[in-house]
Formats: sequence, structure tokens, C-alpha cells
Amino acid sequence: MEVYWIWWLAAVVLVIAEINSGTFYLIAVAFGLAAAGLSAYLGMAWSGQAAIAALLCTLSVAGIYRLKQARGPGLEQANLAYDIGQTVQAVRWSDERHARVSYRGAEWDAELAGTASADMARQSWKIKEIAGSRLIIE
Repeated sequence: MEVYWIWWLAAVVLVIAEINSGTFYLIAVAFGLAAAGLSAYLGMAWSGQAAIAALLCTLSVAGIYRLKQARGPGLEQANLAYDIGQTVQAVRWSDERHARVSYRGAEWDAELAGTASADMARQSWKIKEIAGSRLIIE
């Protein structure tokens, strides 16, 4: 297998992992890996590929970090504040603390809040907070 395919495969794996995390940091790293793959495709030596990957990964992650810092704390949750307190319906439970719930016409991953007691027979739950793309219910 050519080296550039390995770089690109690693970038695709990170993009898929990013779908589950929702932070954009893995996309930034995937960008650096994809650029290293392009440099490998163009015939650059391994040391140059690694330098490009390291430089672009570092710069893109630092850029995202600065953007998040500039936006200030709480702005990410402020857009979701209207969801807090809304009712969701349990669709199925994967274990006693995690479930798929129906909310706003879609299924979401949900986790019981630390103080909530597990009751798989209960169908209606309230959203306590939101952690990434996961609803914390009680």
C-alpha cells in the first residue's frame, strides 16, 4: 500500500470519529493528515510529510482553540438552552444508564444524570443538560 493511502485512511478514520465527538478538533487533525497524504502523493520524503502533518495539525488545532476561547464560555450551551427542561420519550435502553430517546423528530443518545435513578419502564424524561450531542436526562 502506498504511503499516501495510509495518511488518507487515517484522516478518514478521524473524520468518522469526529462525527461522534462534535468538537472539530479531530477534523483539524484530519486536515493535517490529508495534507501529508497529498505531499506523499506528490513524492515528498517521509520527513517532509511528517513535518507537514505536524505543522498543519498543530496550527489547525490551535486555531480552533483560539476561536472557542474568543467566543467565550457558555455560548455553545446558550443556543441549546431552550432544550433544557423539555420532555423526551425513551425508545430503547442499551444499559441501565444509557438510552436512545425521541426528541424533535429524531433519535438521540441519552444518559441518565448522576442523581437520576434508572427506571427502564418509565417512558417520559426531562432534559437536564446537553453534553456534545448527548442529552443528559432525569
